[in-house]
Amino acid sequence: MADKNTSTPRKGSKPIGANSKSSGSNRRVLWIVVGAAVALLALLAIVAIFSNRSPQSTAQPGTTVADQIGQPIDRRLMGSPDAPVLIEAWEDFQCPHCQDFAAALDETIRTDLVAPGTAQFQFNYRFVIGPDSITAGMAAECAADQGRFYDYHDLLFAELRSNPRAAAQVTPLKDLASQLGLNTDEFNRCLDSREHYADLLKADNDAANQGINSTPTVRINGEQYSGPFTPEVFVAAVEAAAAQAGAAQ
Repeated sequence: MADKNTSTPRKGSKPIGANSKSSGSNRRVLWIVVGAAVALLALLAIVAIFSNRSPQSTAQPGTTVADQIGQPIDRRLMGSPDAPVLIEAWEDFQCPHCQDFAAALDETIRTDLVAPGTAQFQFNYRFVIGPDSITAGMAAECAADQGRFYDYHDLLFAELRSNPRAAAQVTPLKDLASQLGLNTDEFNRCLDSREHYADLLKADNDAANQGINSTPTVRINGEQYSGPFTPEVFVAAVEAAAAQAGAAQ
């Protein structure tokens, strides 16, 4: 075993008493290394901050749903009032099948049917999952007060798909409003006061009275759509309804 008192230096190190020029040079190298390490840590911290930000932060010009479709949006009704077809969908934000419907057809409906003036689209409420569905609906209506229902709709569906319990607390719902750049004071007041609660219960009751007991339920010009939620088939059904409406005039 080596003697703890031996004075033999470690390989590569300088023994006590090395000349001052060499010592000063080592100190300069040390400070350079320390400075570079600090700069690297600062850069990594900045990268981490930006990488953790949501990619769907405050919307930029041209990225809202209204900008994308180039048609009017009146709360939950989007599209030209002169469109020959009305597509109505009864949905529950917490319903996985509604999330699938939105993922499969929202872009097609907006781009291929609403934007060119073929159809209007209206989102309607039918609460089939539980009380948190109403909370999610209230949040969406608070966004609608600021003219951003569909922008919030898209964020909310994405959030609930990845975190099904997001509507169980109001904080995630408020965070989405902040991401969109909404007036958060107004949004939070609206949500905390449950401003739209009574109207949502009435909408849900009206849907039940129409015999709508599952979600999503979709009607095209008043006729229930029972086909698959695939873009080609759905667009064909809407175009057929538009042709029928034109022939009836």
